[in-house]
Amino acid sequence: MNDGNLPITWRDAPARAGALAQYGDGACAWRTAGQGLLRACLSFDSSLQRAPERRSDPDDARVLVFTAPPLSVELEAMPDRVVGQIVPPGPGEIWVEAANGVTFHADADDAGFFDLPGLPRGPVRLRCDTPTGRLVTDWVRL
Repeated sequence: MNDGNLPITWRDAPARAGALAQYGDGACAWRTAGQGLLRACLSFDSSLQRAPERRSDPDDARVLVFTAPPLSVELEAMPDRVVGQIVPPGPGEIWVEAANGVTFHADADDAGFFDLPGLPRGPVRLRCDTPTGRLVTDWVRL
């Protein structure tokens, strides 16, 4: 077969496949960086629920739940802050990573409650370290 007759995208496919594989390896490496780090998937998002009886207000709180048994993280995103709770309740550390690499930290109290004022809007992911376990959430846009 004469490669000169193939479209440019097909001729470049082997080189691009290698680069894509490297990007995939890098993305997965963060998820498995820590032994025992659970990946919590979004299991509930109130913005996806229909409420035909009323129109949503842009200032309404958005509720998000991430689950990775035996842990979950419940968030309430408001215009000026994000509050949340670790379930099962207990103390812990919360780390939030924004898409631009900036990180935020909060401590959860003995009931698992935490407050994150001033988070930027856009993609973020959370990492929670608790006596029950450690988890990292999927990326979500606030």
